[in-house]
Amino acid sequence: MWNTFLKTYPSGEVKCIWKSVFIMCDLFNDIAKDIACKMNIKYEESQAMNSLKFLKDVHLLPKDAKKIY
Repeated sequence: MWNTFLKTYPSGEVKCIWKSVFIMCDLFNDIAKDIACKMNIKYEESQAMNSLKFLKDVHLLPKDAKKIY
């Protein structure tokens, strides 16, 4: 988990920043599910997946995009 966390610190290159963002999202989701289970509360993974989809959609936008949807 620590090594995965360290991968969330990008080098400054745009490609690396995006990769770090997606690693961070996956790490957050894994930890949130674990904590929710331990606290016996419901974790809405669908909300995490919707947020991740939005980020991926933003990532794929052309540089001259004026809107996303």
